[in-house]
Amino acid sequence: MRARVYNKLKNEYYISEVYGVINRRGDFYIVDDYCKPENVALIQYLDFETKPPYKVNVETIDYNPIPDGEWTYNPQNHDRGYREIFENEKVLNELLEKRSVPKTELGLSVHSTKLTGWNYIESESDIDYLMNEYSGFHDSVLKEMTYISGDCVENGRMSLHPVGSKSVRLVFNSDWAKEIEIILLSPRVCHLVPGEENYLSDIYDASIFIRDYMVYFYTSEFKEIPDNFDGTYFKSLGMMWRYNEEN
Repeated sequence: MRARVYNKLKNEYYISEVYGVINRRGDFYIVDDYCKPENVALIQYLDFETKPPYKVNVETIDYNPIPDGEWTYNPQNHDRGYREIFENEKVLNELLEKRSVPKTELGLSVHSTKLTGWNYIESESDIDYLMNEYSGFHDSVLKEMTYISGDCVENGRMSLHPVGSKSVRLVFNSDWAKEIEIILLSPRVCHLVPGEENYLSDIYDASIFIRDYMVYFYTSEFKEIPDNFDGTYFKSLGMMWRYNEEN
């Protein structure tokens, strides 16, 4: 599980693996400590110092599978996380008290739930690589778009899933490069404007931006994030892409 975390002290966002979730009158997430990268920190999910609806400190980007045996779950208090954390009760109690402890004291190994075979968009260099590989989306076409909410009705009851289970799949064709698929992780805005009758649907150029670890994708060229855009654009917590293996 990966998340975008808000550091209130620095007023900045960062991306972290989620190493565990502790339920103590609300959820607390065990994530990388922004100020001390060698530590893990305990971050409360909601900021109760803000006005309702409370600001969210931890926004889940995705829920990728965790290898069997690495994750543990306590049905009594709903605590869950990597096994090495919850097998070290002394340091876990220290984390609950101090809100930050060294990873070495927990015996926490390196964990990554990123999917292999995908290119993640998390920096300017990641954006440059995609734009170079795909010729800036020049003369490309949005071939397919699929939204998965994760929500459904089961046995007459609404089953709601967390934001991290939501995604949008985009497939692009181009005369300049092989077909690619893009997955927007935890989408926030999907503004689709299909081509009108008697007009081509090709994209002349595109723009991708990252601000506060939020990814913006526009089907037009901009130097910075526009205040208003009446074409197709997307906003999401994460973005990854690969050449489409189906073609």
